[in-house]
Amino acid sequence: MRRRSLLEKVPALGAGLLLCSASWASEARAPIDAVAEIKALRILSGPYAGGYELAPNGRLNWYFANLGLLPLVPMLSVPDLETYVLPYLNLYLASTDPVTSTIADIEFPYGRANTSVVKKVLADSDDAYASTFLSLASRYVAASGNWAWWEARKAALKNIAYRNLALTAKPSGLTAVFQAPRSRTNASGYLMDNCEGYRGLRDFAAVLRSRSELSEANYYDLLATNTAEGIARQLYKAPEQSFLASDAALAPSAEFYPGTTCQVYPQAFGLRELTGLFAAGWNCLNTRSPGWETGRYDPFPWAILGYVAALRGQGSQARTQLAAMEKTFAANRSLVTINELGFYLRTKAVLGGSTAA
Repeated sequence: MRRRSLLEKVPALGAGLLLCSASWASEARAPIDAVAEIKALRILSGPYAGGYELAPNGRLNWYFANLGLLPLVPMLSVPDLETYVLPYLNLYLASTDPVTSTIADIEFPYGRANTSVVKKVLADSDDAYASTFLSLASRYVAASGNWAWWEARKAALKNIAYRNLALTAKPSGLTAVFQAPRSRTNASGYLMDNCEGYRGLRDFAAVLRSRSELSEANYYDLLATNTAEGIARQLYKAPEQSFLASDAALAPSAEFYPGTTCQVYPQAFGLRELTGLFAAGWNCLNTRSPGWETGRYDPFPWAILGYVAALRGQGSQARTQLAAMEKTFAANRSLVTINELGFYLRTKAVLGGSTAA
């Protein structure tokens, strides 16, 4: 599952950016106003008004939008939540397939010039889209107190959880990336996806429990526990002190994506059962991809890595990556996508002492 296959679809990429990188590497750049930049990506017209572009004139990728909006929720007032988050949640639910509760990404062939012309394209996962949306919906309702919305939409949310994260669970406890029929060509359990799945299940179960829906809360908590156990049994390799990228991999990979980037996902998404393995994943990233914080391995920032650095008290690495992102943003705005902006916000929040990032 190439989450970074969007590279060739983002405008203004290529050799020009990579060749000029050394010339601006030492220049200081202004901090990114990530809240304003995320807000500016909101689609204002056409059938997908209320959604968010991946980057200016980019597609609507629901998964990346979920990750970008998640840290925004606690930073917004209730009126702003109703403007910037609630319409997105409703649009997502209205855009899901009524039978499968899956969703397709949306391309805008003419960009912002005409957002009424659209093309649906297959999402690159079912499980990660569902789980990050459940986390976003859970965070929204807790922040807004809009329980009338929750009661009106909870059946649809339960369908998303059940169809994408329960029915696709394998005997190992890992969730398959796709529902049938797409699972025929890829039924792998990815480390990244399953960490996000764990978080979505825990977040959803917590809201259900707060509403006294104890049976279903226990069910989704059990699925999360099974996911963590599946990762520990199937994906962690003690001799190498590192994780497999998926249950289809034969050995840990030294490639930056997905081999070393995936190592920190258990900590990024708070898999408390795997706390004892966080250091191994972190050490693997730094041993096999030294200097990642400078952006040397990928044109995209991979801000989630800096977020984990901040969580681990590695402030120097986290700040170095923030600075590298700011330089990238100034040189090529399209590379700092909505999900990267979200983890930029999270990194800054943790560095500032927040525990709610």
